Amino acid sequence: MKTKTLVLLALASIACHAEVKLPRFISSGMVLQRNDEARIWGSADPSEAVTVTFFNKKYKTTADSQGKWMVKIPTTNKKMVGGPYEMKINDKVLTDIYVGDVWLCSGQSNMDLHTARLVDLYKQEFDTDSNEAIHLVQFARNPTVSDPCDDVDGHGGFYPWESMKPANVGHWSGLSYFFAKEMYAKTHVPQGIINASMGGSDIVAWNNVALLDSLAPRHTAQLRHLKTPGYLERNAQLSKVISSTYYKLLDEQDPGLNEKWMDPATDDSSWETVNQYDTNIGDENGRTWKGTLWFRKTFDVPADMCNREALLRLGCLIDADVCFINGEKVGEVTYQYPPRKYVLRSGLLKPGKNVLCIRLRTDGSREKFVKDKAYKIIVPDDETIHGNDLIAVTSSSKEINLEGDYKMKRGVLMPPMPGVEGVNNGCAAALYNNMIYPILNYRIAGMIWFQGETNAGRPEEYGVLLPAMIRDWRKSFGEVPAIICTLANFMDNHEDNPNYDGGWAKLRDAQRKTVNQLDNAGLVVNLDLGEWNDIHPLKKKDVAHRCALQAQKLYLKSITATQADGPAYQSVEYKDGKAIITFKPGTDSLKADDNLKGFVIAGADRKFYKANAKTEDNKVIVSSPDVANPTIVRYAWDDDPTISLYGTNGLPACSFTTE
Repeated sequence: MKTKTLVLLALASIACHAEVKLPRFISSGMVLQRNDEARIWGSADPSEAVTVTFFNKKYKTTADSQGKWMVKIPTTNKKMVGGPYEMKINDKVLTDIYVGDVWLCSGQSNMDLHTARLVDLYKQEFDTDSNEAIHLVQFARNPTVSDPCDDVDGHGGFYPWESMKPANVGHWSGLSYFFAKEMYAKTHVPQGIINASMGGSDIVAWNNVALLDSLAPRHTAQLRHLKTPGYLERNAQLSKVISSTYYKLLDEQDPGLNEKWMDPATDDSSWETVNQYDTNIGDENGRTWKGTLWFRKTFDVPADMCNREALLRLGCLIDADVCFINGEKVGEVTYQYPPRKYVLRSGLLKPGKNVLCIRLRTDGSREKFVKDKAYKIIVPDDETIHGNDLIAVTSSSKEINLEGDYKMKRGVLMPPMPGVEGVNNGCAAALYNNMIYPILNYRIAGMIWFQGETNAGRPEEYGVLLPAMIRDWRKSFGEVPAIICTLANFMDNHEDNPNYDGGWAKLRDAQRKTVNQLDNAGLVVNLDLGEWNDIHPLKKKDVAHRCALQAQKLYLKSITATQADGPAYQSVEYKDGKAIITFKPGTDSLKADDNLKGFVIAGADRKFYKANAKTEDNKVIVSSPDVANPTIVRYAWDDDPTISLYGTNGLPACSFTTE
């Protein structure tokens, strides 16, 4: 009997101290928002007592009938700012906690783009800079059609809070990295970044279902369809079979693989000679080729460039490639956007003739080799390559140019892969449910939003959803600053077509108008930071600097629009055949220019003409001899626009229309 009593007492003791569970991002390394009421929450057994000890104070609560609990920790004491601290939650001990400023950085690939993709410009910083007071948590990128989740996804792509140091930052968002560094330099206050972003994501994925039901119901109709019991599970199995079968057939039927066209001994004398930038490579009867194309190029290597590591750079290829040097596979990339950088082992290059072979899988794009990218082999003078990147490329580094003509032969012709409906980053609430909803209780300093490329084909809908989404998020986060990054310049310039009316300009205008609709919001204009041939421009440090200017204006209140904003369109007056454009106070100190470019003007017929434009008394005067009575002016209304309008602070104006 005595033994039984002891066992029961032991079990009772265990029950009284059941484990308290925390969300994944409530963990060691987290940063709590200063000058606020930080919230810590989790789950436990119903009615279980929970004690949170932090900064020498105890905060007690009891789990409710559902086992949920929360404590609120005032962080208004200036002495709390800093760290690292410990936090005890019952028997759990969290370490390396800081109190400072927390920023939610969200959007699609230009927000998500990792520092590893930016090494061409910033490698020295990434390799050397550390700061224990800058922390980032990266959420997994796994769209879901489930109901809103209590916790973020812990599968592939989730990185818990970690400090800024070279060993960690390779998977950090480059924009977030530079923003946090600059804000720390300005404030000397710990910085916490919550990176919730996913490449290619649609704005509908970041909105909650109720909002979409009222503003864009076609998207929630699709969601209900996807949630049909068993539908997604069956489709996932079917998709797996289709994909594996498709690529198996592609490889089995490709004569280039069967006949080993990558072998340097292959006779390519009968292959077509093509210039790599031709837009009809592989066409058959005027139709683009879908399947594989094989390219070969023979090049000479001096003896002093052999017997050492080298770096093969092949710009960007559309869509997927496998590359060989002298018959040896040196690398592959499975989609079009990443730059191709392949390390060549010492001894692979031979004195004299060498052969580069590329097996390119194309889905029918006319462009195969992206222009104005690096196509060359580099042998560094210090003989050292880290990963896929040179420590330094100096004037004494040796290069072999690989641009120009290639031999080309068609491989296997394939039909488009059959599509199967599934969950993706364009589904309603698919990222809101497991990346935003789980953190709505957390306190933040503000949000930075860089997204819109995916929605450029639906700019009108975007103009409705973006301000609504920010208002909805603010219901939980409070009226925190919202910093919106415009789409950068990209694709073609249509200066010779003043009536061009593409979606990228319309979407930028939706972003501009969103800032006008909201309080405590700022616009980061990126019209001069893009690359016409790359949807992922590298100058993320410059973007981050402009975000930091907005944060200093909106959050720190340490600067004004005079320092943070380029010219922001306010109004237009039509008089004597001219359009007189004024700009918002604080942004109306214009850089003088008697020959502004990028303006077009139209009358009631809406036929646009290139316009003459100049600054005058911090206004812009626009006219054209072809338009006697103007009614509309547009500026920088293009995908990759001609821009000329800057403030005296060096910041550009956003594209705009006076409509």
